[in-house]
Amino acid sequence: MLDISNETRNGKQIMKPHTITTRIYTLLLSGLILLTGCQPNSTATEPAPTQVATSEPSIVQEENILAISKSIFLDPALAEDEDSLRISQYLYEGLVRLDSNGEVQPALAESWIISDDQLDYIFTLRPGITFSDGAPITPDVIESNFNRWFDPENPLRGDGNFPAWKRIFLGFHNEKDADQRAISTVDGIQKVDVNTILVHLNRPVPDLLTYLADPAFVILSTEALSAGGYGKRENAIISSGPYLLSAWTDEGLTLSPNPKYWGDAPVDDLNFTWK
Repeated sequence: MLDISNETRNGKQIMKPHTITTRIYTLLLSGLILLTGCQPNSTATEPAPTQVATSEPSIVQEENILAISKSIFLDPALAEDEDSLRISQYLYEGLVRLDSNGEVQPALAESWIISDDQLDYIFTLRPGITFSDGAPITPDVIESNFNRWFDPENPLRGDGNFPAWKRIFLGFHNEKDADQRAISTVDGIQKVDVNTILVHLNRPVPDLLTYLADPAFVILSTEALSAGGYGKRENAIISSGPYLLSAWTDEGLTLSPNPKYWGDAPVDDLNFTWK
């Protein structure tokens, strides 16, 4: 089990993993792994979520302008409406994504390995990836996002209930059932080194990679989140995906190509008007 403890930082309690265990180094160095992109083979031990990730957004826009709800909310970890999640898929990216065929593809993570017991997933991040404001996307940033979703005491969490995490991973940090068994299928996450992150599970989740491609689990700027109230018009929206938010007006939204994106940048703006 990944050892998680509380540490006080600036007067707030945050979840912080202890130093990396011998188990992690053994996993990294041994040949008892499944290589990049492999899926677990065992039968699922948890109920499937009622909703799974959608495929990657198309960068081709029909008729130039599309209509969306004016009540858009661009914090996908908290948003539940289709339009908010749709726009979020253009703006943000997670460790992995789904292609148009529903197959898992690398995104912010360029590769991963899975332990034979299917409890450890080690992701290697792409070198030099950044947010649209130029801030680096590091294992510390990934860890902070996961802990925000997972830990009710995390200072970045705010007052949200994180419905997608609850639906897919069943529970939060320190929640136990009547038999004192961890409710969440996820035990924790920790930084391994300067470009590697480990996700440790309490029990196998054969579709973990597909679940991590859900729009709710894209990576947001921790600096922007720390300002509070993220996702509204009055907040700075920082992108980790192929587009950035260039305009949010009384008429609608405009998304423009993100020049800091690690992959092939789109060419044209996307324009959305309010319904």
